[in-house]
Amino acid sequence: MTGGPLTNGFSRLSRFQARAVLAVAIALTIGLVAITLSPLASGYANAPSRGPGDVALYRAEVERIRTGEGYYQAAAAELTSRGYPTRSVFNWRTPLPVWLLGVLPGALTGRVLLGLLAAALLAGACHLLARDGRLGRALLCGFLLVGATLPCVLGDLYVMHELWAGVLIALSVVAYGMNRPGWGVATGFAALLARELAAPYCALCLILAIAGRRWREAAAWSALAVVYGSLYAAHILQVLPRIAPDASAHDGGWICLGGAAFVISVVQMNAYLLLLPQWVSGVYFTAAMLGFAGWTTPWGQRAGLTAAIYVAGLAVVGHPFNQYWGGLLAPLLCLGAAQGPAAVAALWRAAGLVP
Repeated sequence: MTGGPLTNGFSRLSRFQARAVLAVAIALTIGLVAITLSPLASGYANAPSRGPGDVALYRAEVERIRTGEGYYQAAAAELTSRGYPTRSVFNWRTPLPVWLLGVLPGALTGRVLLGLLAAALLAGACHLLARDGRLGRALLCGFLLVGATLPCVLGDLYVMHELWAGVLIALSVVAYGMNRPGWGVATGFAALLARELAAPYCALCLILAIAGRRWREAAAWSALAVVYGSLYAAHILQVLPRIAPDASAHDGGWICLGGAAFVISVVQMNAYLLLLPQWVSGVYFTAAMLGFAGWTTPWGQRAGLTAAIYVAGLAVVGHPFNQYWGGLLAPLLCLGAAQGPAAVAALWRAAGLVP
């Protein structure tokens, strides 16, 4: 099957509707670019080194676990000695993947494991797009995914929870695209175990399963929600006794209302975009969201809904230094961005701006 004009949802729009969407997209792009060039710009990617950070923290925890310490003992020692805020339970990561990296034989094993997951994602996403007769989009998606997953094999970045969760969320979307809901559930739950910020994706999967009357899948997600709730309760019970009476906390909590500026900084967490001026990330974001909006396949709609949920959430929650949360979204955005050129072309045709 070849992808033609009618394969994009925008092709169904009237001339007036298509022109309205184009006008909004252009206005959004101009607004995002303006933000990146203004004092409102957010992000730490281009800031000078502020000394050892989260990578060094997790690497130290992994080394302690290798010497026989328990995860919570290692986390408490490193968090307090490095001056991290520890008053909130949410500042304490759940054990995976740090514990797993600590018990695996050697640092290379963890990097290889995450690299293999990233390679599976790249192969699966490109296969799905090529299967639908969209070879150009498959190649573009593969190119973009290399930039999104390159951190998985660079240095010690593989210890970051967000990289594991981001790859696993995108793998889950791809598994659903391949009509493998079992793998979709498994990889989605694995993402949740890696980082609790994967919870919105898992909730979306449960809602979609119920809406589609896939009761076995809905039952699986419901059961896993109970399992995770029990695990997180156990996590809290481990953390609370380790919070010192004088423990510090982040100023102002997590509701920071960073808006578009923070969203753009999160979108920038792709190896290619980090090498380019931040305004390019604003253009990339618009292209990705247009790609999602015009994508009509069920797995494309799942990807688009997931991206929309995270974008909405990140506009409200997160400090500027949480830019690294973009690792959760970077692989997913590649799927939408690969559809972006086709979406723009479909809009252009529907608007009557080309024959």
